[in-house]
Amino acid sequence: MGSLDRAILTGFICRLCSEMHRIVIHIYGEEGIRLCISEKISRYLTINISRADPLPKTICKNCLERLEKQHKLVMVMENAANMLKGRKTRAAKSETKQ
Repeated sequence: MGSLDRAILTGFICRLCSEMHRIVIHIYGEEGIRLCISEKISRYLTINISRADPLPKTICKNCLERLEKQHKLVMVMENAANMLKGRKTRAAKSETKQ
């Protein structure tokens, strides 16, 4: 068995970048569940991950950082949109009272 096959079996291949890393986080491990990695991948990427698929269930630190940055960016944008919608609704209500 080649080193790449062994790395896939032992879980050192990142599911997102497909590079071999010494340090990875298991997507369905305690840390991966706490960080909601599977949910973020499903929400922000066109990648379907399940516990049953035969592909790696690990993510490297670089990809995790990128995924977290994407998540924070989307949260900022969604909060801003909600705030602006709230202001518009309040403004419309105050106009109808006058």
